[in-house]
Amino acid sequence: MALNQDENKKDNLANTAFISEKIKQRPINRKKLLRRTVITISLAVVFGGVACFTFLLLQPIFTDTLYPEKEPEVVSFPAESASDELTPEEMYAVEKEIAASEAMSLEATQKDQIDQALASYTFGSSDYEKMISSLKGVASEASRSIVKVTAISNDNNWFSSSFESSGVASGLIIADTGSNILVLAFYDNLADAETIGITFCDNAMAEASINLVDKITGLCVLTIKKSALSSDTREKIRVASLGSSNSNSIAGLPVIAIGSPVGVQGSIAYGIVTSEKTSIDLPDSSYKLLTTDIYGSKQGSGVLINLSGQVLGIIDMKQEPSDLSNNICAIGITELKALMEDLSNTKKRAYLGVHGVTVPQEFQAFQNVPAGAYITMTELSSPAMRAGIQSGDIITAIGDTEITSYEQLINKLAQLSPDDVISITVMRQAPTDYIEIVMDATLSEATHN
Repeated sequence: MALNQDENKKDNLANTAFISEKIKQRPINRKKLLRRTVITISLAVVFGGVACFTFLLLQPIFTDTLYPEKEPEVVSFPAESASDELTPEEMYAVEKEIAASEAMSLEATQKDQIDQALASYTFGSSDYEKMISSLKGVASEASRSIVKVTAISNDNNWFSSSFESSGVASGLIIADTGSNILVLAFYDNLADAETIGITFCDNAMAEASINLVDKITGLCVLTIKKSALSSDTREKIRVASLGSSNSNSIAGLPVIAIGSPVGVQGSIAYGIVTSEKTSIDLPDSSYKLLTTDIYGSKQGSGVLINLSGQVLGIIDMKQEPSDLSNNICAIGITELKALMEDLSNTKKRAYLGVHGVTVPQEFQAFQNVPAGAYITMTELSSPAMRAGIQSGDIITAIGDTEITSYEQLINKLAQLSPDDVISITVMRQAPTDYIEIVMDATLSEATHN
């Protein structure tokens, strides 16, 4: 019996012997593990790239939806009356009237005392100093509207004095649209710029972009985001106050040139307007030239202001008459206002390409010349030349609109757009009389981005 039990135990031990066998771990396939790791990392990179691209693509949409930016306000300049400024005769009459009114209110003894004081008063150097200080105060206040416009081709240009002599000019703040500051400047210094830098009156700097460029005058409007300016800078700068260059006569009135009239930023010069009757010979325009007795620089830029700080003209030394030597000249602000509106509102202008004058009434009456816009020249390869308009032609109508002066022609063109096809009626001189010719012209662009 005991023997049988021993045998059974041996059998049981034999059956369970495998339980005590050592189990070996399966060997690691390093190549397979490396391949899976690489695949996982690659998928993570692809997923991250797709996520970043999707975010960058949709972020502006989400931002515009959640925080929509206000549309810039439309820029407009108030229409001028026949004469916004008093002539010297009017100013004298007003002063005389005020003086008479004040004299009547004074007691006789007071009037005698004042007369005696004035009679014995001697004008001295301190009075002259006070007068110049007063003029400088006007210039300093108006200079808050002046900016330095820099054409930047690399980071060093901000501080390169040699670059500043050819790549820097003065610009004028003409509008605040709520979200943007608009600056009027000449484009010739900016044509090859990689970026455009603006330096304000407090030396704060910002980057600008070009709104539109006028190919006729060379003027452009630059846009600066207000969000890029500090609240302190926004408080210090101001939009320029525009005066009138179309009053009865501003010749002989004192003016101040600010910006860089002598080629140095921040320079100031004083003088008088010597003439405002000359028209600038540019196509499709009737801008007036203001000349002064102020000696400046061929590279001068900036504006002319009156003693109230209002802008009368934009300095443009390219228009200087050949018989004047470095005298500051400016384009009258009145005639520029319509162009400034279009450039500010990104409204492209139509281009015909004609130079002209209004046929004088005496020629109409005594020489039987038709009323209209007398064409003195057509620009080469212009829509006018392609249509067949010649010098000596008189434009009397565009479409159904009668044209009786060159100014009317300019105003009509301002209402049209590039690529418009217009019908032009001209009177052309024949051996015995004028004959009527109707021709079609396809307008092109006078402005570009």
